[in-house]
Amino acid sequence: MPAYLIEPTDVLFFRDGIPMSAGMGKGHGCRLPFPSTLHEGFRASLLKHTSQEVTTKGVRGRDHKLIATKAFSSMRSAGPLPWHQDHGVLLPVPLDAAFNKEKTCLHRLELLVQPRPTSPSDAFHPACLPVATTPPDKHGALSGWWTIAQYQTYLQGGSADLQPVPTDELWRAEHRIGVQIDPGSFAAAEGQLFAGKFLRSDEKTRIFFDAELRDSAAATNGEGGALETIHWLLLGGEQRIARLHSEKTDPLHAMRRPPVPTTGDGPVLLKWVLITPAIFAHGSLPGWCSHPAGKPDGLPIGRVRLGASRRKVNNASAAPLPGKAALVSWCLGRPQTVTGWDNMEQQAKPTQLAVPAGSVFYFLCENAATATALAQKLHWQPRSDHYGEKGCGYGLVSFDARLHPTSPDIRHLANTLFKA
Repeated sequence: MPAYLIEPTDVLFFRDGIPMSAGMGKGHGCRLPFPSTLHEGFRASLLKHTSQEVTTKGVRGRDHKLIATKAFSSMRSAGPLPWHQDHGVLLPVPLDAAFNKEKTCLHRLELLVQPRPTSPSDAFHPACLPVATTPPDKHGALSGWWTIAQYQTYLQGGSADLQPVPTDELWRAEHRIGVQIDPGSFAAAEGQLFAGKFLRSDEKTRIFFDAELRDSAAATNGEGGALETIHWLLLGGEQRIARLHSEKTDPLHAMRRPPVPTTGDGPVLLKWVLITPAIFAHGSLPGWCSHPAGKPDGLPIGRVRLGASRRKVNNASAAPLPGKAALVSWCLGRPQTVTGWDNMEQQAKPTQLAVPAGSVFYFLCENAATATALAQKLHWQPRSDHYGEKGCGYGLVSFDARLHPTSPDIRHLANTLFKA
């Protein structure tokens, strides 16, 4: 995909689902836009830039018309991610990483095999728990962003020079008071104030994302050239203008190729780290991971069934895995609230909870061939059950995953999960 950089020219506001009325707290808008927000803002700016023909839809009880169009509907995007002039593209620090007490070496969570559940349940119970190799230290918890080189070190099992870039170096919160706008009259609502935290970016900070048109006919109907000529975006809750720059080189080129396991033909542990939020069909459980009931041993598993899905995000989803794979554990962050406003229906969109970036999913594959195929389906592929085409659910694969020393070996775990 072609790469772009967004340069904010003013404060930006990307609100969540927290109420913003007076006396009800502050709207948390000081954060990166949700992937679908950036996707829709980019598409809306393209429509304004190209003056595409639209169809109108009347609203009962209102005089004005709302518009809809299918132009640029084939656009696919990936991101957003922060970019800094001194560091390049930055990726969120995974939640399974922490420094030791001396802050000299990075350690990762290891998987501890759980005992079999005592009572049957329809809910999914991971077969393993991620546990710390040393006693947890709140001062050793990581937050912030890693550079491309640091993230490659993490994926390959290294532990040196992984001090993250703090968020305060990229942007800061700026508190402002605003007046609510009546959507019917577009005038200020009397007595309705709100407080919000706006994003004030550093002068060296940009927002990085990929975007392309997947429709082969887009190049012939004028859409393809629009991506090359647009130089600004209307972005954020107050439609602030931001400059758009096209990147000639791909800064993520070294990260896009999936890794290959180095072990023999035995079972393989695979780790998938989200770098953009994802909305899954079953909350924190992806819709492409089933947990069949009635197993002989009573142990529910998250069997991976990517090839059986009817909803294909890309061509790589078509071929099934050559062997068995199961989701055995996860390390999740606090759910991210996602909502919005439907301009066509003039009502709020349903509130959804997204798994945040940095969350880690652990899979057990029965052999190296299955692990290689699963890595190709997960590494830098949109694996969110919703809004995957708008940049949700992108992650990176690593084979640096280990069982805790007190757990049974990996072959024993594979026999437990994959036996007939």
